[in-house]
Amino acid sequence: MKRFLSVILSLIFVLSFASAAFAEEATALTAEEIAAMVDDGTLNLDLISLDDFYSKTTAVSIGDRSVSPALLNYSLVTQYYSFLTTYGAYAANFGLNTSLGVSSLSGQACPLLGNGGTWMDYFLSAAVDSLVMNTALSRYAEENGISLSEEEKEDALSGLDSIEQTAKDNGFDSADAFLTATYGYGASVDLLTDFSLEFALATKAYRQIDDSIVVTDEEVRTEVPTIAVRHILTKAEADESGSFTDEAKEAAKAKAEEIYNEWLAGDATEESFAALAEQYSEDSGSNTNGGLYDSVTQGQMVPEFDAFCFAEDRLPGDTGIVYGENGAYAGYHVMYFVGEGNLETGRETLKRDRINDRINDLTSSYEVTYGPYISLAGIM
Repeated sequence: MKRFLSVILSLIFVLSFASAAFAEEATALTAEEIAAMVDDGTLNLDLISLDDFYSKTTAVSIGDRSVSPALLNYSLVTQYYSFLTTYGAYAANFGLNTSLGVSSLSGQACPLLGNGGTWMDYFLSAAVDSLVMNTALSRYAEENGISLSEEEKEDALSGLDSIEQTAKDNGFDSADAFLTATYGYGASVDLLTDFSLEFALATKAYRQIDDSIVVTDEEVRTEVPTIAVRHILTKAEADESGSFTDEAKEAAKAKAEEIYNEWLAGDATEESFAALAEQYSEDSGSNTNGGLYDSVTQGQMVPEFDAFCFAEDRLPGDTGIVYGENGAYAGYHVMYFVGEGNLETGRETLKRDRINDRINDLTSSYEVTYGPYISLAGIM
């Protein structure tokens, strides 16, 4: 592979020289003509530019679709900048050095892969996955009569209107020159136009699939049952070593019993329990909403808490005190069982799982094959 990469780099150098020396003589070739020349060894470097080579050869095949190095690099760079947009300065916490740009990715180990892979491997995989998704969804759209209206096409291409001015503002002679500098050889307004329209069509197909999936209340209750519960947590105080002594646990239990008795002596309603939770509970995750967790699944909480919530004879309004401990705390929970959980949370979970299954069914039918020019990924 290293030897092949050196051959590719040599070819790029020659093509760069040829593109400059023979610009007036170069002829636009089709992808089929270039492929035939590569196959039979008759490729004439005088007749092809770097942009043609990157845009009309194959880096990856997705089913019967040929993805050029230009399109692959556009997707790769887009994934890279999307990662930076998401994590910003925190990208360094993942071991990514952003100071050297895309060209440095192949020399940076990626901790997220855990197999000795590089950041180039990471973003290349993300780029290919994205292209597979777009391919599968846009083909699905075509097969199911889904198309873009003229207004939707205009919306999809609206972002391209400013490229020409951005290019001039940055000292480039044309939008294509600016895009080449940003995304690599072969990047052009035409490439972005095609990509943007395909992405818009894929997005529309995804939304229609999303709209078609309906999850009933009964399915939620059966497949992802949840309960709603209020609690008041009293924590045992850790000693200097971080351990919880029996005395500290007893003190937390006594405080829980005191709070429980205060509730019993008052209105003893859900509303009064919620008020005490906001007054006394040491659980920062629920002490501002009356101690409420409204969509608890079985196994989510510590064992004693879980056992109280999912007891077969549990009824709304049931109360009690249970012990709880994990690596972060030890203490006692004053419990108030509300009843059935929020169905919408379970519905969202089931719907998301079914959409993912549907998308996986679509994408799994597309075999991904790396072509010889996959080595051009990240070489721009």
